[in-house]
Amino acid sequence: SRAQGGSDELTSSLAQHGVPIWPGEVVIEAKGKGAVTGAIVGKVGATSGHSEKCKAIIASSGRTPLFKLIAQAQAKIVYDPKLGFHLAKDLPKGYATAGRLNGLEDQEAIRAQGRLAAAEVLETIGLETKTDIDEARELLGKAPSIKANPCQSRSTRLNGQRFICFGNDVTEKDVDQALEEGFTNVEMIKRYTTATMGAEQGALSQANFLDYLAYKQPNQMGSQQINTPRPPLAGVCMGVMAAGHHDQPKIPPLHWVQLKAGGKTIRTGPWIRIEHFGDPEEETLAVHRSAGLCDVSTLGKFRIFGPDAEKWLNRVNTRSIEGLSDNRICYTAACNEEGVVIDDGIVIKLGDDDYYFTTSTARGPATMEWYYRWKEREWEAWLVNLTEARAGMNLAGPASREILSKLTSTDLSNEALPFMHWTKAELAEVPCYILRMGFLGELSYEIHCPSNQSVYLWEKLIEAGEPLGLKRIGLEAQLICRLEKGHVLPGLDFDGNTNMFEAHLDWLWDSSKEDSIGAPMLRLLAKQPFRCEVIGFKLDGRVNLKDGHLVVNGERQFGYITSVRYSPLLDQTIGLALVQNSEELKKAGEIKLWLEGKEVRANLVKPPFYDPSGERLRI
Repeated sequence: SRAQGGSDELTSSLAQHGVPIWPGEVVIEAKGKGAVTGAIVGKVGATSGHSEKCKAIIASSGRTPLFKLIAQAQAKIVYDPKLGFHLAKDLPKGYATAGRLNGLEDQEAIRAQGRLAAAEVLETIGLETKTDIDEARELLGKAPSIKANPCQSRSTRLNGQRFICFGNDVTEKDVDQALEEGFTNVEMIKRYTTATMGAEQGALSQANFLDYLAYKQPNQMGSQQINTPRPPLAGVCMGVMAAGHHDQPKIPPLHWVQLKAGGKTIRTGPWIRIEHFGDPEEETLAVHRSAGLCDVSTLGKFRIFGPDAEKWLNRVNTRSIEGLSDNRICYTAACNEEGVVIDDGIVIKLGDDDYYFTTSTARGPATMEWYYRWKEREWEAWLVNLTEARAGMNLAGPASREILSKLTSTDLSNEALPFMHWTKAELAEVPCYILRMGFLGELSYEIHCPSNQSVYLWEKLIEAGEPLGLKRIGLEAQLICRLEKGHVLPGLDFDGNTNMFEAHLDWLWDSSKEDSIGAPMLRLLAKQPFRCEVIGFKLDGRVNLKDGHLVVNGERQFGYITSVRYSPLLDQTIGLALVQNSEELKKAGEIKLWLEGKEVRANLVKPPFYDPSGERLRI
């Protein structure tokens, strides 16, 4: 609304980017119903103007120092009529303010005042800081004076519909009436009009409220303290909103070597992972026919050690860690107090009072916090996050043992390293943990090694395996293979209310443990019927079902598909669904899925869909 003023540099930059500026004009009217579609812009006080298309209208209330936090410390917040905004005065002992909170804009002045504030606070605890205080005050004396807030224009066209508090629909007319009734104190006007007393508690409307009171009675506002606001509130710069969403995704150590080999990326949570290398179905078949190599570095990887490490693990995990042998793998889960599964993973014993465990990709950081939440203060145990320090690879398929044997002299035979056991070994002279597991449904080895040697080891595995039919595989092929085995994934195949029994993971619960998290609730849940249940289903051939499609029967909705894929090995569309009233569905022997406006029948199947006896894992 100003005819002139503002930064010449900013004005020039806006013009270069095609942003129009109309000096001396204001928004007279917003256009649109339910959403902004445009605005009428004209001179202050005018009743007409030119129409402009836009999707949002943003109004500036001028500079408003963020004094809310210091106000909670009982600092006096008063209006300065010369500057046109509120400042903190009469600070409690031991408190100091600096920078924009005091109306400063010059960067050198802000830094000098910051040093002055720090020196004054240090002086209150007995430190000698007189020299620092004098130097800072000298710099402040040379700084540019504080600029006053530009006067905010007020349209006369809106009559009584000029809102001050959008939370409680308080207008300027309501405040005028309060003043006419004789209320002059801020607290009394606030209560008379209910301005700033809505859900936002002044966080959004206080600037308007105080600005209007200062406009109507500047002398009165300069002599009284304002109402105490509720912190915290921080203004958002326009530049931040204009910049869009920026974050720093995590990239596993094997990312670039896979990208170079033709890998296609996908964002999964904070990680950028390789989805496939061209044909995920061919990658799946390679796992079953020869071997597949995939990157599992995104798994949470932790070391826990100390005299009370076992107690700590037993507190968090549903299976007993007590008596775990040095070469045995313990597959376990973690529950919350309600018996709901929040994560799964494995635990191995590295030595006396020394363990290594993994978590799911999605829950790694949260599980670490979960461990610290349940640690007793007197326990002597320590937890180290090794997620980015150690890389992980999964080599799976009937040829995987032969491939590994080319790179190590360690005996990897079925007798020396049976299913769900692990060993330390060197692969191509790289020290590794080799864990024999079966997430992908075939003979497989999960290899954990230092991240800085992972690319070298990956290339050596490819070199040794390609003559035997080894293929690189991505996340999509992993999901197909794990679905063939019926493995459920926390956070994907059940929601935050599904307990261990409903997820069919109760076989991971050691009922003899009394002090593990969720144990009391699990004992109660064991006697109760399911509220919901994870079930398996299949259809012949390829059907275009997607995760999230509904399980229905006429007008009734039973649940939804959590995971579904076409299995080229089985030539079937297989999936898992989370449903209510599962007993009713089991009696029918089938479920109906909503696909493209019609019901599609699918047969109920108890997972796994492939190799139910687990023979392929033990070859």
